[in-house]
Amino acid sequence: MRNTNYKRLITAALVIGWCAVIFSFSSQSASESSETSGGFIETFCNFIIPEFGDFSGSQREAFIESFQFAVRKCAHFTAYGILGFLSWFALFDFKAKLRYAIAVGFSFLYACSDEIHQYFAPGRSNEIRDVLIDTAGAMLGALIAFGITTLFIHYRKQKNTAG
Repeated sequence: MRNTNYKRLITAALVIGWCAVIFSFSSQSASESSETSGGFIETFCNFIIPEFGDFSGSQREAFIESFQFAVRKCAHFTAYGILGFLSWFALFDFKAKLRYAIAVGFSFLYACSDEIHQYFAPGRSNEIRDVLIDTAGAMLGALIAFGITTLFIHYRKQKNTAG
């Protein structure tokens, strides 16, 4: 019983903590958000493209700007994939189908509230497309968690029958 309470506390804290991370990104103004994604792109390009450092300032800006949209949408998908993944594990008391539905449903509702919150950040907007991308990420994250759980259960059953 005590182990279960710790498990509940830790998994709930992880979900709440990740929601706070998402909230903090959504609180950024449009210019701060552009700096964040632009900085990520620039770091990635410096690592992957050796000649990137030789680009002129305007070439670098144009190159980074051309990837902004894709990087932002991938960030949405990934952030909510992590939320779906963590939510799956926080719902360990439920059967798989219900667990999946609740994890994805929670992520969807949080995505909706997050888009509303984002509307109030300077220069930002709210978009249904982002909610759909977020939900798709949560679906994949919860599905990956389901797969890991299934493999773990299968491994334990094999180990117990072999030993």
